[in-house]
Amino acid sequence: MSPGSGANAGSGAGARPGGFVNDYDGPCAVCGAVVPAGSGVLRHGRTGGWEVYHPEHVREPTPPARLDHPGWHRRRLMALDIATTGNRAAVDRILAASVRTSDGLSSDWTLDPGSDPLSLAPGKSHGITIDRARREGVPAARALGEVADLLAGHLASGELLVVWFAPHVLTTLHAELLRHGVRPLAERLPAGVAPVCDPLVLDRHADRYRPGRRSLDAVTAWYGVPHPHPGEAASDAEATLALAQVIGASYPSIARLSRPVLHAEQILWNAELSRHRPGTPDWPMTPVEPSEWENPTAG
Repeated sequence: MSPGSGANAGSGAGARPGGFVNDYDGPCAVCGAVVPAGSGVLRHGRTGGWEVYHPEHVREPTPPARLDHPGWHRRRLMALDIATTGNRAAVDRILAASVRTSDGLSSDWTLDPGSDPLSLAPGKSHGITIDRARREGVPAARALGEVADLLAGHLASGELLVVWFAPHVLTTLHAELLRHGVRPLAERLPAGVAPVCDPLVLDRHADRYRPGRRSLDAVTAWYGVPHPHPGEAASDAEATLALAQVIGASYPSIARLSRPVLHAEQILWNAELSRHRPGTPDWPMTPVEPSEWENPTAG
């Protein structure tokens, strides 16, 4: 039920456990009987608008059932994740990268970032220190070239590259490839870096009114996808791959989109979902030039 049709929150709506209090009479979304104003629980409906419930009829939201239907989620998928010194795409460095595919390919790299006076941004939880990356890593240019070759070959075949929060990962990768003199993906592929599947965009579009955080660990927990080591590139890549498959299985309307259309729709969905968030990066990436190192600041 939409606001103004008998169950909206109104400007003075209070909160009660499970949702807001209804300002007006409205039919219960479960039993259909009238819920008097001020006595019910108001929630966003799955498709928009508002729904009102008798308090005893409020049900905790649950993830959708996984269905048996064809779609891109059953094709060969490749997932990429990276561990970085921070979240500044043009400045920060990649310390590790992981690739996983739905047919069992598993590749991991630790990168030696070089001798620049680098440091980790506060809150980075991937567990790779600068010293460890220098001690255990291979030269960044070599590792990045191997990563780019693998990704470009997959994308050139027309299959989906799965990346959680693609604007961060792919933009950082682009800057790092340029920094180390490796040909970037955008120059290797006639259609650009596509097709990409970003489970964050898919989840926000499919279930935009679900309360709670939309971090990778929170969304995997919601869908029941294992994610034992949040922040680690290998664990994040595995979780991202599984999450894309689960979202495809949960939403037939998304799964039935062709791979090129899925990519194009995510551009539109991300723009719509971000229209009130100034500074939101373009999806799936922005071809930035690498910048000189600057120490991260707390806060």
